[in-house]
Amino acid sequence: MLLAQVHSRKDEIAIADQANEYSYETTLLRAVGIAAALRAKGVSYNDCIGLFIDASADLALAMWGILFAGAAYLPLATDYPQDRLSYMVGDARVKLVLTNNRTRNRLASLLLPGVGVFNIDDVPPASITDVDQVLSELVEQDGGDLAYVIYTSGTTGKPKGVAISQQAIANQLAWIAREGYLAPGHRILQKTPVSFDAAQWELLGMCCGARVVMGFPGVYRDPEELIRQIQQHGITTLQGVPTLLQALSELPGFADCDSLHSLFSGGEGLSRKLARNLLQMLPDCRLVNLYGPTECTINATHYRIDQRSLAHEWEIAPIGLPVAGLHSQVLDPQLVPVAPGETGELFIGGTQLANGYLFRPEQTEEKFPAVQLDAAHPPVRMYRTGDLVKVDRDGVLHFVGRTDNQIKFRGYRIELDEIRLAIENHDWVKSAAVFVKENARSGHAQLIGAVELNPNEARLMDQGAAESHHQTKSTRHQIKAQLSGRGFRSEDSLVGKRQIPLAGQQETPAQRERVFARKTYRFFRGAPVAAADILQLLAMQPEGATSARLADLDAAKLGEMLRYLGQFHSVERLLPKFGYASPGALYATQVYIELNNVAGLPAGFYYYHPVQHCLYLLADTTATAPRLRLHFVGKTPAIREVYKNNILEVLEMETGHVLGMLDHVLPAYGYGVGQGTYMPDVLARLDCPDEHDYLGSYDIVPLAERVDDMLVDIYVQAQQGRVSDLPDGSYLYRQGKLNKVSSFLIEQRHVIAINQQVYQRASGGLSFVSQCHEPWRQYIDLGRSLQRVQMNRIGFGTMSSGYSSKSGNNLATALRLNDIISDADRQVGPSYFCLFGKISEEQASHIGMDEDAVHMKGPAELIRADLLNSLPDYMVPGLMVIVNQMPHSASGKVDVHALKQSAIFQLADQEQPFVPARNATEQAISRIWCHILGQEQVSVVDDFFALGGNSIQAVAIARAINRQFAVDLPIQLIFSAPSIEKLAKVVSEGDGQTASRAILLAGHNGHRATFCWPGLGGYPMNLRQLGEAMAGDGRFYGMQSHGINAGETAFSSIEAMAIEDVRLIRSLQPRGPYALWGYSFGARVAYEVAYQLEQQGETVSELVLLAPGSPQLPYAEPVSRDESELFANPAFLTILLSVFAHDIDPALSADCLAHVNSHAAFITFVAEAFPAMDRTLIEAIVNVVTVTYSPDYQIALADKPLRCTISVWRAHGDGESFIAEGAQTGLDICWHDLAVGHYTVLKPEGIAAMQSAGLS
Repeated sequence: MLLAQVHSRKDEIAIADQANEYSYETTLLRAVGIAAALRAKGVSYNDCIGLFIDASADLALAMWGILFAGAAYLPLATDYPQDRLSYMVGDARVKLVLTNNRTRNRLASLLLPGVGVFNIDDVPPASITDVDQVLSELVEQDGGDLAYVIYTSGTTGKPKGVAISQQAIANQLAWIAREGYLAPGHRILQKTPVSFDAAQWELLGMCCGARVVMGFPGVYRDPEELIRQIQQHGITTLQGVPTLLQALSELPGFADCDSLHSLFSGGEGLSRKLARNLLQMLPDCRLVNLYGPTECTINATHYRIDQRSLAHEWEIAPIGLPVAGLHSQVLDPQLVPVAPGETGELFIGGTQLANGYLFRPEQTEEKFPAVQLDAAHPPVRMYRTGDLVKVDRDGVLHFVGRTDNQIKFRGYRIELDEIRLAIENHDWVKSAAVFVKENARSGHAQLIGAVELNPNEARLMDQGAAESHHQTKSTRHQIKAQLSGRGFRSEDSLVGKRQIPLAGQQETPAQRERVFARKTYRFFRGAPVAAADILQLLAMQPEGATSARLADLDAAKLGEMLRYLGQFHSVERLLPKFGYASPGALYATQVYIELNNVAGLPAGFYYYHPVQHCLYLLADTTATAPRLRLHFVGKTPAIREVYKNNILEVLEMETGHVLGMLDHVLPAYGYGVGQGTYMPDVLARLDCPDEHDYLGSYDIVPLAERVDDMLVDIYVQAQQGRVSDLPDGSYLYRQGKLNKVSSFLIEQRHVIAINQQVYQRASGGLSFVSQCHEPWRQYIDLGRSLQRVQMNRIGFGTMSSGYSSKSGNNLATALRLNDIISDADRQVGPSYFCLFGKISEEQASHIGMDEDAVHMKGPAELIRADLLNSLPDYMVPGLMVIVNQMPHSASGKVDVHALKQSAIFQLADQEQPFVPARNATEQAISRIWCHILGQEQVSVVDDFFALGGNSIQAVAIARAINRQFAVDLPIQLIFSAPSIEKLAKVVSEGDGQTASRAILLAGHNGHRATFCWPGLGGYPMNLRQLGEAMAGDGRFYGMQSHGINAGETAFSSIEAMAIEDVRLIRSLQPRGPYALWGYSFGARVAYEVAYQLEQQGETVSELVLLAPGSPQLPYAEPVSRDESELFANPAFLTILLSVFAHDIDPALSADCLAHVNSHAAFITFVAEAFPAMDRTLIEAIVNVVTVTYSPDYQIALADKPLRCTISVWRAHGDGESFIAEGAQTGLDICWHDLAVGHYTVLKPEGIAAMQSAGLS
């Protein structure tokens, strides 16, 4: 078919992408050239050849090359997960994969041993002789030989390859041509991912004489860009899933796509409402609904929709009549035809049936049975679709549902059982179910996963009585409880009480450092652990001072001591920080203080308020001698919000944590913790409301009188070979030595599910076992023991990971520990377990919530995140729900219907209180949401995803907001701000302006700030690793060029850039000294900024210039900054490409020089070479470089002298830089020569080299 088109229109365009056009004749010559080279490699009929090329003309050329070689192609979408691609390559027994210069580097990780790589860019076009030779060999080919293989979802949990023959695809294309769906003069946009069968008729459309226009990678997700492509290329024919067509119809520009005369819908049901809207917007356009399983070669039936057919009684468009060459039957379970109007399963037969499933004869036989339709004719091979349909009186097929778990979801054919099996393969999962449920409000379908956890592998807090917040963190239930302050005494209970402010309200730096160093650590980024380190940790004693009398304790010192019991804050933390640990971070243990003759305060019982740092007098005391006694009381309701079991134990352990902190804090003041006493009657003196439990009392005494009488055994667990000089096993710590008691360990599966990743990172564990015979003290001693360890200053971090129970609700760690101890003939007892490892100084000094971020996910979120590593994103349920127990039918199978109807899955549909827009910002965003989501009204607190929002709509909303407010919010923002209220807050906090150009890359709230300028292009993301390594205890900003954010224009001079950057820097740091760094081109900007700051009377403490020269190239620089000169110049193109590649890749550069000769062509080249990059960002960077590129720019150093010292780090292989003659002009310069190249300077190797040489 293609040859016929070549003969009749050889000079017309057959394929076009964003950079190139190929005529029919050129297409033939390029394809035959590839075919000849493949033949020379031994490729023959029915060989399956992988096709791994981004969307471009090269993709179509390579596909035709494979077909002309007589082989079959296996399309490998470049954005698929590597595991899935590797599986497809192995399952199809692929021995050769075609690629090009732009994608070959991404192949290495997915190829299996024995699979070769063939680069089509190494193949020249064919000659006429080659064409004749290749065509003569094709005469031998049979119509049943393979043309291509498409992998579809599989019921066994693995995809299966559908083998499509030459005659099948030829029939499909001939039918398309006969119907006039594609014809000479038509232009079809190829935008469907190549691994889907619908992409094949887009790619092969030139067989019908049409022009195939290749959209850039991922364009199918971007409706606005699709409209731009349609208008730019005069597209006449577009096919897409209804989800995409809906998004297009919501954009006003779609109605202006006058070139469109054919719209095809397929992949999922097309609603009457959407069909009517499309025809109203494009009244001259033909609208066709297509249906077809992959096994029937793309389109098996079709139905033309017009105003007349819209009058028929259907809400979902009929799938229509079979295409020419196919026939259909509607059969009952006994394979007997059903009467018209009755529902049955659709069977399809005819020329387009696939050969079957690759290397799966049993599945092929099952799905392609021979059906005896009547006694007069032999059985007919048909495909069993699994789709339930009925036929109307006109013979038109109407889709009703599915017989199995295979569905079309948002245009993708997915097997629900494959997803279910992938979930059940997770270690934590006992059983799973996957289904699609429509959101009652939005009408959009949601893919939902239900999971029953394996209690032996994924243990929860309150196992067996766990509520939803232990299963998922999506409700933020625990965070809300932590923020509520419900553990403190209520304000009502303190009304009328005398309040006494304490000294030391503002914490000291030493207090702040100590409190923020005590964290629950979930990452261990410090040095390896040795056995000697553990012994040092366990032998550690607090540093003391001279013992002091209570009578000598003054108010200032008392306030300073008690300040450790209060809250600490950081702008980088959502939650307040305490100096002691609290299980669940609920801080429901209250501290009451009994004072007599201390610090001049009235004698009495006081409540210490940790937020206000003050005392409330509650009652008098009868004490006569000086006394400072702490009474601990637990507020049970505050714990019960999160925990159902072990509430008293949690409160007692928190008491111990307070005491353990005081064990380290008080000695510096000359005091210590004295004897503990159990006096429950004191609760009556404390005027506590109901449901407050007395826990214990402890005196604060002179240091010389402190009491340390805890009876606690300590067991050390070495695991995963991560403690040097200590084999894995369990050890008893006794008298400064570690004595092995068992080779058994507390294993990963014994730790609660959300902590299992921490177990993998940890070096070992510590178990504290109480041998105390006073029940009230046992758990207090355990918490006290762990807190003492947590207060270490030698670089150990811990995370509590399990404890025992007074009420028989032991966590698995305690049960396992009891088994290990009993087996060693040791005495068991109440226990507390933690994981440990070495931490870095940065972790210890950090005042944010980095350690807690991972803990914001529950098992549901963690399972979903793991699924993204093995399944394409469209197959990962958007909502994952943990259920306590799956419902089962009488046959023992999971009852999905009952699950759908259960209360837990009605939550998304329940009406929330409607909150209307309350200000202009919310009103504007609300209008955007209503338009894009098709809602009449949306509450500002509604969740985007709960409304059924999808990725296409997310992109559309982000773009609309950016246009409306002239901001540059990232598309991903909707994941962190999924409501109108939250989006409005982000917009308002930026005052409606564009995003700041000073991007905080590393560091947090330190006083020291470093400002660093990136290389050419001005985009600072490649400075991130440098910032993380160099920030220390300060902040490291990347200075983005003016012109990157939306609405900005790049400055043409470095002086102008510096003026704006000085303003920005001084808004962040009003006065010096300033630390300024610059890399490559950014070194010039940094120098100019330093000069301007010094001219303003400011001090520059350091100016660091990294690789200020440029890589030496064998090309002459452009003589003009005119675009036509720049984009024809090899030096400019090579350097510009390196901005995106972060290196000079010879092959990629050669490909660029061969194909690019204009501004637009370069942008398209980069978009195809780096598909993960946003096209708008690419355009912005290219525009900045085009304006600022000036290789010959020299700062007149003599006219712009600096007082500061300049540190210059020269990269290996660079040419001379602007600073080269600085020493001769009197500048104070320290020179450093690096062994690494220009682009390696910002990579770990280069950063390590500079750190070794003293840069910090």
